[in-house]
Amino acid sequence: MKIVIVDDEKNVRIVIKKLLALVSTDYEVVGEAASIIEAKTVILNTDPDLVLLDIELEDGTGFDLLKQIDKPDFKLIFITAFNEYAIRAFKFNALDYLLKPIDPEELKVAIDKVKSTLNSQNELNLLLDNFEKNKTLKFQNLVVKTTQQTYFLPINNILYFQSDGSYSKIVTLNKTILASKNLKHFQELVPEELFIRTHQSYLVNKEHVAGLKGNNIVLKNNVEIPISVRRKKDIKKMLN
Repeated sequence: MKIVIVDDEKNVRIVIKKLLALVSTDYEVVGEAASIIEAKTVILNTDPDLVLLDIELEDGTGFDLLKQIDKPDFKLIFITAFNEYAIRAFKFNALDYLLKPIDPEELKVAIDKVKSTLNSQNELNLLLDNFEKNKTLKFQNLVVKTTQQTYFLPINNILYFQSDGSYSKIVTLNKTILASKNLKHFQELVPEELFIRTHQSYLVNKEHVAGLKGNNIVLKNNVEIPISVRRKKDIKKMLN
């Protein structure tokens, strides 16, 4: 596996190479760069399988770099020191990331994922396009990966999330998807002003609520979602 490291700090690039040596043997670092200009040249000349990409570079951002590369066909892992809110944005768009300082175990997990499956050119372009849209239209799409495919789900089309052990069912207007993330993961991603945690097992989109019936929320499609006793009073206030 050919790897390119793009980070504006030389010391960070050195650390990454040392960590790579600890967690993997089946790779070669074919290039490194500190800026968009350098990185573009290195990537075009080496055709890497994986790019470890810092967000803030000397002459712009990692996203600026990606927009300058025609038909990127490599796996992408962001490296960032951004705060938790920026991390949520990357998770929301299903782009892998490593938070500085880099944890060796997290790096190993990310590298193993790259070995098992590489992003297709089409998928990466869709993810980047979705990121750009979400910067101006907050939470426009939720990107959900399953073993079969990647879904781009308009937030407004999601009726509710239902916990299923360590998995979650995502019920939309026209499909149900089983995702390998727990309910807490999705609660951290979707806008809190739009979704209500009605129960330990349910996260409901307020836009699809028709009313209350006993200890249940009734959706516009007549599906009833349970409300936990301790949340009932707060949920009534939210809906009003």
